[in-house]
Amino acid sequence: MDVTKAERSEPSSGRLFFGLSPWLLIGVSLILGLAIVVLAIRNSGREKMHITQNLLDRADSLIWALEAGARTGINDTRQSVLQSLIVETAKQPGVIYLAVIDRSGKILAHSDPNKVGRSLAQTELPDFSPEDAVKPVLTNSVVSNLFEVYRGFSPLQDISGRSHEHDGHASMHWDVQPEDSSLMTPAKATSYAFVGIDRKPFTEALSVDYWNNILAASIVAAFGLAGVISLFWAHSYKRSRRKLKGSKAFAEAVVTSLPVGLITSDPDGKISMINETARTMLGIADQGIDDMAVADIQGLDWQAIASTLMGKRKVFEREMDFVSPDSEAVPISVSASEIRDEDGLFLGHLYILRDIAEVKRLQAEVQRNERLTALGNLAAGVAHEIRNPLSSIKGLASFLASKMAPGGAEEDAAKTMAFEVNRLNRVVSELLQFARPNAIALTSTDINDVITRALRLADSDINSRGITVRFKPDTEFPPVNINAERMTQALLNLFLNAVQAMEQGGILGVRMEKKDDSMFAIVVTDTGKGMDKKTLAAIFTPYFTTKGAGTGLGLPIVHQIVEGHAGKISVASTPGVGSVFTMLLPLHKGQEK
Repeated sequence: MDVTKAERSEPSSGRLFFGLSPWLLIGVSLILGLAIVVLAIRNSGREKMHITQNLLDRADSLIWALEAGARTGINDTRQSVLQSLIVETAKQPGVIYLAVIDRSGKILAHSDPNKVGRSLAQTELPDFSPEDAVKPVLTNSVVSNLFEVYRGFSPLQDISGRSHEHDGHASMHWDVQPEDSSLMTPAKATSYAFVGIDRKPFTEALSVDYWNNILAASIVAAFGLAGVISLFWAHSYKRSRRKLKGSKAFAEAVVTSLPVGLITSDPDGKISMINETARTMLGIADQGIDDMAVADIQGLDWQAIASTLMGKRKVFEREMDFVSPDSEAVPISVSASEIRDEDGLFLGHLYILRDIAEVKRLQAEVQRNERLTALGNLAAGVAHEIRNPLSSIKGLASFLASKMAPGGAEEDAAKTMAFEVNRLNRVVSELLQFARPNAIALTSTDINDVITRALRLADSDINSRGITVRFKPDTEFPPVNINAERMTQALLNLFLNAVQAMEQGGILGVRMEKKDDSMFAIVVTDTGKGMDKKTLAAIFTPYFTTKGAGTGLGLPIVHQIVEGHAGKISVASTPGVGSVFTMLLPLHKGQEK
């Protein structure tokens, strides 16, 4: 589209970008969120495992410290050494209690001296194992933050495995041989050390880590969601731009292909857009319309259009004559209206121009055919009534001429009467032929023979005025489907018309032209006086003639014959130069254009 000063399929609602379904994007988001949650749970599990292992290691260290302290008090035969050691050790931060019990559940030592000597219920005892590893106590403690572990409490004894008793009680007493410490070996655990550790600091740290993980996951999810939304917006923006460009290209293509001229103006009346059809119609150059107002376009009464638009009325199909630079008036239909947006804001005007010259021609053709039909019906009736009296008058004139003295005035008058009757009869015959044309039967014919025959019939008129004929038969021209007699009559009328236009002699040209595989043209040219536009517009009208002795039916009959062949005839003429008649005819029977 030739546009000055002016700038695919909308996807369905189930599509976002890259042709992906929104459900797929939601699924991807859910999978991403699930993966983040799983990672957070796994991370929390690892934290719990590390805390548990840390607590186990600390409990193991405490039990080891008890064993080591017990060894330092090896020469003391009293159990109070272990009790004091446990009480002091339990004072460390985070230690809730320390205890040593035997396999039967009797408390041998406890950080709470009041519990020494008590026996634990069977349900409170763990499943003692001979292994030396520290194990958690699987009991339901009422203290939620209590972490209990136990391990076999086995101070060193001699290799013989002897134990000593003191005052009838199992004492924490070992035989030691410092000279050979390699002989020292752990005895089989007959008692167990229990450690209760406060895990509140660890659970609080774990809770902080948990919420930190939740926060991190939320941040990651938020960033992921923001990324998806940003990506969606970015692609939506690109898609919108592509759609806008596509819509613009589509609109430009539509406006370009419009068979009517289209002009838009801004609120100041300046041209904002004009398509090629309008440029061609109004004769506006491709450049030079910057800051040009619609009212500056010459040839149309823009003031009358503006007056109508100022009254808030639309201009619809107003017929105006556009006067082109060569002073040729072309009928144009003009429509105009205001352009407003959805808020009613005035944006400018829209002008639609339509060349109605062809419409006018068709209207004139229809009117002509209507007149011809009426004239034909009238002529047929009149001619029929005239021919019979003419025959009687002609017979009487011939009889009178035979009775008159030769060479006298009476004989001349009788002969003149007979001559005029013959001329009147010829006019009536042509009128009947025009009013009731016979059906045209088409046969395959050599057009060269038809043209040659018509030229031979007009030979006497041609030679009488010293006219030169230029016609070269084309032996390779294909046969055409025409009625040879009627086409000969049409060509003869054209030749005689051309001869009468060249009173002082000239050149009569005839040629054939093959237009395409279906149409051909016969072109007749002369170098006569030519015709003005007013004469050209009426030459095919019955009884219109510029010759004193003409009937005005020659060219209308030619027009009728050509139309009977499903063809068209056109004429171009320049006063003082000559005329060109072109008959466009189908090559084959039944083809029309």
